[in-house]
Amino acid sequence: MWLCVVWLGGAATRCSTQDEPKTLVLELYEDDKPMNQFCKGVMQSLANGSETPSQVATDFDAWVVNESSRRLRKHLEQPDHIQKSEDGSVLRTRTPNASGYVDHFFQAFPSLCSVFSPYHAGQTRVIQFLEALMAMPEHQAPDSFSEDGEVRLMSLWSNTGYATEYFRIGADAISHSGSGLETPGSEQEVRWRNYQSTIARITLTGFSNCGFISGLRDILPHGKKYPSLNISSSSGPQRIGGFIQGAAQWVIWPDEGRYVYQQCKKKEKVDKKNPREIWSTENWEIWKTQFQLFADEGRIDSRAREVASLAVDKMKEIEEQTHS
Repeated sequence: MWLCVVWLGGAATRCSTQDEPKTLVLELYEDDKPMNQFCKGVMQSLANGSETPSQVATDFDAWVVNESSRRLRKHLEQPDHIQKSEDGSVLRTRTPNASGYVDHFFQAFPSLCSVFSPYHAGQTRVIQFLEALMAMPEHQAPDSFSEDGEVRLMSLWSNTGYATEYFRIGADAISHSGSGLETPGSEQEVRWRNYQSTIARITLTGFSNCGFISGLRDILPHGKKYPSLNISSSSGPQRIGGFIQGAAQWVIWPDEGRYVYQQCKKKEKVDKKNPREIWSTENWEIWKTQFQLFADEGRIDSRAREVASLAVDKMKEIEEQTHS
């Protein structure tokens, strides 16, 4: 498959530090269709900072509204163009399809989330773009037709939960078995840290709740006994550093750490019947104990040990601040 690759910061050179931006790879936009070219341009603008996040958000919103409105006018002018399935519903490809434009963009949006290191200016642009969308006055775009031919409208940016599954797919693309995440110092290790930091910040905005794909889940012990180096995501202390660095992004930063603590205090234990539940007082204590074990374990690479030690300190600080 041909890949659209955007090299950041000039020439395509190998990154020498963990904080240099990674390559933005846009696999979905592999042809010259106007829809793909527009989405690619939005991604590039956010990556290179050629436009402000607010302007990019305005342009993206206008594109969704204008394109779906254009399709609506076409269908109203040519009613015979509307096709229905056997059950009487109108085919999505024959509708104004505002939701389809939104989905098409956010399918690739997670690719941006692994590019920049925590709190890099580029990462902050990504967050500000979503915040700018959410700050827009509530408005609608034409999306579909009812069985009677009435136009159904889609509210834009007023609801939470956008792109949740796309963020999960993006996480799997980095952390799947054999990806290289278990290799200390690998690009995938850095991307996983970056990705976890970004989705933690996205969760705080309220745009999409990514808690169920938090890297903190990866460091839970595989079994009831803890602390333990036998975690569900990997085997062997020499190969878990990337998971530790990713998990720590949810607790080493002030806002993220307070958010996690506040969520965990709402419930003593997670509901085992709900695999997406993660926040609980019990898990907070387990994570703190796990991080301490990682910090003291000499077989874990030094970067992971350092961030694990920092995670313990920050978690204790949050507890002290809350109870003072």
